[in-house]
Amino acid sequence: MSATDVVARVKDRIGWQGEPRTETIEAGHVKRFCEAIGDADPRWLEEAPPTFLVAISSETPQIPEVLDYGKGWLNGGDRFEYLAPIRIGDRITARQTLSDAFEKQGGSGSLLFLIFDSEYTNQDGRLVARIRGTRIRR
Repeated sequence: MSATDVVARVKDRIGWQGEPRTETIEAGHVKRFCEAIGDADPRWLEEAPPTFLVAISSETPQIPEVLDYGKGWLNGGDRFEYLAPIRIGDRITARQTLSDAFEKQGGSGSLLFLIFDSEYTNQDGRLVARIRGTRIRR
């Protein structure tokens, strides 16, 4: 199957939604995350820092059609929109949607760009954040 055929099959999957994933925001996990990024702000003892959300849903969705393209992944960046604080003890549910897919030529060959939109809600059903992430298959 040609790369063009694979890209067409991936584009047919735009709108795909992953299974919801729910995680409890634990103080120890937040502490280790803050240590790893070098952020000792004491307010993180009560709530999670903004970029912590990538630590609870950072896996790249395994859409079978995408795995037929290339052999590895690159992170093309994330854009965050924060709507409410995420506190220690909150139960956060993340849901990803494939919003776009396109191919570009890079210096090392063809690259498949995937745009995922993720929404995060807390235990009360309140939307607390959105992330638009770009993943690249090479």
